[in-house]
Amino acid sequence: MHVASLYASAIASGALKDVGLTIVSSLIALLLGIAGALARLYGGSVIGGLVYWYVELIRGLPAILQLFIIFFGLTQFGIDLSPVAASVLWLVAYGTGYAVEIFRAGIMEVPTGQREAADALGLSSLKILQKIIVPQAWVGMLPNLTSFLVLQLKNTTLLYLVGYADIMYQARLGADATEQPGILYLMAALAYLVIALVIAVAGLRMERRAALYR
Repeated sequence: MHVASLYASAIASGALKDVGLTIVSSLIALLLGIAGALARLYGGSVIGGLVYWYVELIRGLPAILQLFIIFFGLTQFGIDLSPVAASVLWLVAYGTGYAVEIFRAGIMEVPTGQREAADALGLSSLKILQKIIVPQAWVGMLPNLTSFLVLQLKNTTLLYLVGYADIMYQARLGADATEQPGILYLMAALAYLVIALVIAVAGLRMERRAALYR
């Protein structure tokens, strides 16, 4: 218990950094994901094709390789990023690839007949998107958005490899300085589990509330 109490504040500090990083990077990735999904669906063959290959690249390359390319590889071009900047950039780039598919699939789930009916009534493409597609797609996307946030949180476990002082970084430091490393990693696991459960519960509540207005 002495080891746990000694490193509890460090683990908590790392947890706060992980939560903050997850929120910031996920918000940016989701905004870019919306733009990417619209570009893929309505941007024509060239723009849509570029988005498609970006998504495939992100989903096809190992996550740790992407992180190392950003942090270590860019130095070959004179771009020397701090651990925080590299972490944010990678989480945004990685998250955008998955967010595009979440939004694209959500939009495609809205029945085509509803879009055609709205178009026949003379609604503009923007109005159709705002009034018809988004409200319905949003409800269907909530489970995937919750999973997306948990995935982004889990991705932060790799960031200690580039020096970002998150939960894993603090646990690794403590493990190297004590004869009871298992306790530190158990504390780290518990911290991640608690955060993930909070995200899951919040997502479930949002799903239930959204279902009332479906």
